[in-house]
Amino acid sequence: MSKLLTVFNFEFKNYFKRKSTIVVFVIYFVIAFGITFIPAIINGDSFVKKLFSGEDNSNFQRSAYIVKDVAIDKTYLKDAKEYSNRSQLEQDIKDEKIDEAIILSNDNYEYLSKSNSLTLGNTEFNRLFDNFVRQYAYQKNGLDFYKVAEVEKNIPKAKVTAISAKGDEENKFVNVSIIYFLSFALYFMILMFGSVMASNVAREKTNRAMELLVVTVKPTILIVGKVLAFSCIAVTQILLMCVSLLAGLKLNLPNYSEATKILVSNLDYSLIWVWVLFSLTGLVMFMFLFSAFASLVSRIEEVNTVMIFPTMIFIFAFFLNLFTMNDAGNGKFVEILSYIPLTSYFSMVTRYALAEVSMIELFASYAILLATTFLIALICIKVYRNATLRYGKKLSFWKVVRNK
Repeated sequence: MSKLLTVFNFEFKNYFKRKSTIVVFVIYFVIAFGITFIPAIINGDSFVKKLFSGEDNSNFQRSAYIVKDVAIDKTYLKDAKEYSNRSQLEQDIKDEKIDEAIILSNDNYEYLSKSNSLTLGNTEFNRLFDNFVRQYAYQKNGLDFYKVAEVEKNIPKAKVTAISAKGDEENKFVNVSIIYFLSFALYFMILMFGSVMASNVAREKTNRAMELLVVTVKPTILIVGKVLAFSCIAVTQILLMCVSLLAGLKLNLPNYSEATKILVSNLDYSLIWVWVLFSLTGLVMFMFLFSAFASLVSRIEEVNTVMIFPTMIFIFAFFLNLFTMNDAGNGKFVEILSYIPLTSYFSMVTRYALAEVSMIELFASYAILLATTFLIALICIKVYRNATLRYGKKLSFWKVVRNK
């Protein structure tokens, strides 16, 4: 046990001694913290929005309009500029004297802007004219716009509840959003630290450092210590990102839209714990696979080649989870995937989030995953032990497994 702790401490501390590691951790912290400001920039009247929104347009001083043959209440237009010539209007938009404009006539309604086409029409000025147009259309048909608007406002909205799914549509929306985030978090965590782990093992073998290590430490202790160390490093980075996300959410929550507030305030913490349990086990399983395959190389350049097989298994499971997410509530195929250990660390978590999963099903799936991880660990330990001091041509994983 003391030697295992020695290997663990060496790998863990050695990784954090590198300047590049600290830089990467800081970058991920800043990115995770910065993401939480995006909804505040888009929604609400926050200092962040004012910082990034450029010149203030609260009184429409950067807006303009041309209105012909339509009666509108121009008091709502505030400081917006009125034009009579379209060519001059377009030229002022090109010269950035104004940001947006409306051209409204009896038979034409047009919004002009120099902005990206994806954002066209999504402004307060445009929404104001939308109301003008609706009011004008109602009056032409002999309807009272304000009475109709009041009736529409008080019409009850149906609350959609999916009986076969977990909770109502609001909770389902929240869980789908969380699952997308957690799936990508696991995806990047395993691929990034798996490659670091593989490079570390391959480098020790190719520069003959492994020959010195196995003299004092058994290969079994060496690989287990490395796997545990790099798994803890991966978890440390994810925890750091989660802390920065939570801090940013707490800071910016008052400036979020209602949909984002619903997402944040309805977090299912039991789902987080299920994800942690399955993800950590899946992480350890792939760390063993990456280290075992990396031990087969004779040259550092061969690492990417030998890593194709375990990497493709993981990527296939990731995309399979994304493609089947919509059927997680009632799909038989997703149910099967949730018990297959090479996919359950994704699929069972998704099922738990979007469907009714009994504790027996959850424990059965995890028991299979845990047993498979233990079996794969034993196989990988054997491969690592047999491949440690074998040089020359690149070794075959399955031949090393069969070798006694």
